[in-house]
Amino acid sequence: MRFFKFFCLTVFLFLAQLSLFAEFYSSSYYGWNLDLPEGFVLKDASDGGLSFYLEHEFMKVRVAIKMYPLERYERNDLAMEDVLNKLNADGEIDGFEWNGRHVSIAQYEFKLPGNDMAQAGWGISATTEQKPVHLVVLCYSDKNVSDDCQQFILSAVDSLCLNKADFRTPGPVTSYAFNSKEFQNAAIKIGSKTVDARLPAQAKESGRFVIDREFSVLTLYAKQKRWKEAWQRYYRLIFREAYSRLDAAAQAIERALKADALEKNPQNPNVEICKSLLAWTQDFSYARKQDTSDFNDLSSVLQNQGSDCDSRALLLCVLMEHYGVKTELFISGIYSHALFGVDLPYPGARITVDGTDYLLCETTAPVDMGLVAKEQSETANWIPVDLP
Repeated sequence: MRFFKFFCLTVFLFLAQLSLFAEFYSSSYYGWNLDLPEGFVLKDASDGGLSFYLEHEFMKVRVAIKMYPLERYERNDLAMEDVLNKLNADGEIDGFEWNGRHVSIAQYEFKLPGNDMAQAGWGISATTEQKPVHLVVLCYSDKNVSDDCQQFILSAVDSLCLNKADFRTPGPVTSYAFNSKEFQNAAIKIGSKTVDARLPAQAKESGRFVIDREFSVLTLYAKQKRWKEAWQRYYRLIFREAYSRLDAAAQAIERALKADALEKNPQNPNVEICKSLLAWTQDFSYARKQDTSDFNDLSSVLQNQGSDCDSRALLLCVLMEHYGVKTELFISGIYSHALFGVDLPYPGARITVDGTDYLLCETTAPVDMGLVAKEQSETANWIPVDLP
């Protein structure tokens, strides 16, 4: 455990078990999913559909995916141990609880046959749920560039999901690094209401870890053809990390606003809740960071500790999704702006994504839902970000 105490942190497949949507590599049969950084290409696969090897287009990073029958190993950490032994790898393995299941994390070094360049990377082993097998995911690079690739590698490994619920909880790497069960109280002022909310004690640190890591990945795509997809993934993974961290706060906010919302709109109280939350965020203090990502962690945004248009919009997505309302984040490089989109019956400007008409909401000016500046009304200039 000692080595984990500190760390800074394409393809057409002929195998039915693995599918690709955007850069989601997944197995519908076994039920796992990897939301990898854009640009991985399948280079090899086993005939039985239990082994896959991918290489990245412009980073010297590789991903190996292995699956083993349950009867072969008593535990998934033994599967990881055996894989590393077969590679003659030096490293350490540590086990921990992730979303109620035991998984293992490893850091290692090894040499490939016929290649003098050592490889270094990280890996996760877990037992799948839909069709149980021991799953081992390794991500590594040439050791001489491993420091430059570490954030990229951690991002890839941390993108693992084993079921639908995992898409809205921190990934295994983040969960391992920030595993405190302690909470702290926060008083949140929304209009005339003061909401007593509980936030995880490590919410700020965990959010900052993911934001800074994913921003370092995002910057690699600035001049690449997949820049738009990389931008969408950036927000998607921030949403994933923050969603469950804000569970208790979201519930407290709903309790505080629900009675008034029901009185104003018995048929659809979520319209009134959304209006209240939009007016609340529009009054936030505006702040941007110029040295790194200018996106603040959502637990800090929730407490009005500095925010920008995209962090406010994503916070509203997190909250309204908790209330069962479909949302969409819209970003624009042309306008250098972001909007909050929500599927609610209310008049105003809308953008249709996959058959859903999202009402557009401005988070940085005191205007009603559905009102957008005329100079930013060209829908083709807005990039939708589908949230998991």
